[in-house]
Amino acid sequence: SGCPNGCSRPYMAEIALVGKAPGTYNLYLGGGFAGNRLAKLYRESVQEEQILTLLETLIHDYAEGRNEGEHFGDFVIRRGYVSPTLAGRLFHEQDRQKCLTEPTPSGTFDIYW
Repeated sequence: SGCPNGCSRPYMAEIALVGKAPGTYNLYLGGGFAGNRLAKLYRESVQEEQILTLLETLIHDYAEGRNEGEHFGDFVIRRGYVSPTLAGRLFHEQDRQKCLTEPTPSGTFDIYW
């Protein structure tokens, strides 16, 4: 929605824009299609003009490089655009290795469902 308050749950989306100021957004990627994973900040303070260019590049890469049946959120994690966020405490964590080796509250390391 672009709203800075998160009412539409952008942090759960495979692609999300969260408003920071008029015409300026944070771009989040990698939320789980099934709601099992939070999105991760991909680019901060993106201007409106840059959004389409960034998304066009990402979607083109997805169209060319996805596995059969692979959701966009899973793809951007597999390709290393963002790290998975399996637990809320890792929402701001950018260290990919920590995100992949620290278990979820249920004890699983699975990033795909």
